[in-house]
Amino acid sequence: MNFLRHTTVFLFLQLLSFQAFSQASVEPELDVSFAKRSYTTASIEGKEAIEIDGLLNDPAWNAVQWTSNYVEFEPDNATPPSQQTRMKIVYDDKNLYVAFRCYEPNPENIVQRMGRRDDFPGDWVELNIDSYNDDRTAFSFTISASGVKGDEFVSNNGNFDPSWNPIWYLKTNIDAEGWTAEMRIPLSQLRFSNEEEQVWGIQSTRRYFSNEERSTWQPVPANPTGWVSSFGELKGIKGIEPQKQLEIQPYTVGRYNSYEEEAGNPFRTGRDGELTAGLDAKIGVTNDLTVDLTINPDFGQVDADPGAVSLDGFEIFFEERRPFFVENKSVFNYNFTDSQDNLFFSRRIGRTLQGSAYGPNTAYVDQPNNTTILGAAKFSGKTEDGWTVGVLESVTSPEYADVVNEDGSESEKLVEPLTNYVVGRVQKDFNDRNSYLGGIFTAVNRNMEDEISFLHTRAFSGGLDFKHSWKDRKYYLMGSGVLSRVEGNEEAILNTQNSIVHLFQRVDAEHVEVDPNKTDLTGTGGRLEFGKGGGGNWQYKIGSNWLSPELEINDIGYLRQADNIRQYVNVRRLFNKPTSWFRKAVIGLNQ
Repeated sequence: MNFLRHTTVFLFLQLLSFQAFSQASVEPELDVSFAKRSYTTASIEGKEAIEIDGLLNDPAWNAVQWTSNYVEFEPDNATPPSQQTRMKIVYDDKNLYVAFRCYEPNPENIVQRMGRRDDFPGDWVELNIDSYNDDRTAFSFTISASGVKGDEFVSNNGNFDPSWNPIWYLKTNIDAEGWTAEMRIPLSQLRFSNEEEQVWGIQSTRRYFSNEERSTWQPVPANPTGWVSSFGELKGIKGIEPQKQLEIQPYTVGRYNSYEEEAGNPFRTGRDGELTAGLDAKIGVTNDLTVDLTINPDFGQVDADPGAVSLDGFEIFFEERRPFFVENKSVFNYNFTDSQDNLFFSRRIGRTLQGSAYGPNTAYVDQPNNTTILGAAKFSGKTEDGWTVGVLESVTSPEYADVVNEDGSESEKLVEPLTNYVVGRVQKDFNDRNSYLGGIFTAVNRNMEDEISFLHTRAFSGGLDFKHSWKDRKYYLMGSGVLSRVEGNEEAILNTQNSIVHLFQRVDAEHVEVDPNKTDLTGTGGRLEFGKGGGGNWQYKIGSNWLSPELEINDIGYLRQADNIRQYVNVRRLFNKPTSWFRKAVIGLNQ
């Protein structure tokens, strides 16, 4: 789980608890040091396979020793935990196997609550693997005492993405000493080099729910400068080869709906059905780089968005949940403000219809809810030498509505044109992974017709971004810039000028004016920020971002509101040592 997430506060004291928990340790003489730890694993190739049953009784586990001496991370950092944890790691040519022994002298205190994937309360234990060994990216695998799994992809030294859902296996068990867990992680789900002998970064975390306590195998100071860069090392991995993925999943879906017939409505006859087919594929070009393909995808299994109503007129941001777009989505991320504004928002692909067939003389209409994705292809990944690359292209079909007018005449109306989407992203790490430089390009092209000319014919955007960290990542300087251009007829560009995002027509906008004859808009935006992000109890940042009035990226990105210049300063003092009054406190000042 992500310990580095933080909430900006404004002149307030955050009291997380009014009770200080006693820290009775199983190992009271534990010597706490933040020096990098290492664990040496061993191959079990040729031995009897480990059965994932949570019992830890397979002979193959005897190939290695237990490692322990977990140290409390929070609330009382760098102290012995209330209960200790042990871990073993072995491997063969296809899998990594991990065993945990989580001590609890009173098993009835183990909190076993069921939950959905990536979202569960109760006791859990976790393994993070930096198989790139780049101090920036990692793969996280979490097991709850009740057997619920969680998995996250970690990027940029601490950004956790729970939408990553690899294939792996686990089992837990409760006994008189506490609870145990076993996991098997196929090497095909990890990304690593082809060196004969490898060193990976690892970290293990345990949540002891009864005391709301978290302890880590590699001791981590309070307010660390990064999460992945604080990992220990896993040694002894020899002779494994990167696994290329090959997954092909054809599908066929049949739907039949039965409902009450609506008299006079030719589209509501009481029943209807359809049969669709498609294909999903994943091809490993190398262990680092993957091609994902989808033809006529069906996302019927994806959770629906929560109900929400926008009272201010601005668009509500919803997270991406569709599997094709979730995989490696962090590769395409290009956030250029301190909010959710982004040059690529994948939910624009297959979006709800932008046109409507309803008119003053319309009696009945039958139209789809969303545009149909005919196909999409994605090439993405991160190489051993620090290149992160991503290219995505998708085509959505034209959508038509069947219309019956009040006079009985029938017609067909275009409500969404044939559209092509393209995104390209590249980023390069350098300076011993402490810095990066990147760029992005997006394009949207529509096959327009007169009846739907209120949309942009073409939309382009691009940007450059960088981040430089120094002093063991305590200090950083980051920046980004964007450029956008949209083209269309006078109606389309006028709609953009008057939209809630731009509001050129507002009375206080003396620096802009509505031009009904324009057929294009070109805008810019960006951010520059300096700060101290960790390595002490004081944190601060100072920066500025700007969005020009003409900036428009919503054909393939997300922009809540343009025409904004903002300077900001944030200073925070953290109090991480628990007292009789609070467990953790933050005093902050924003400007």
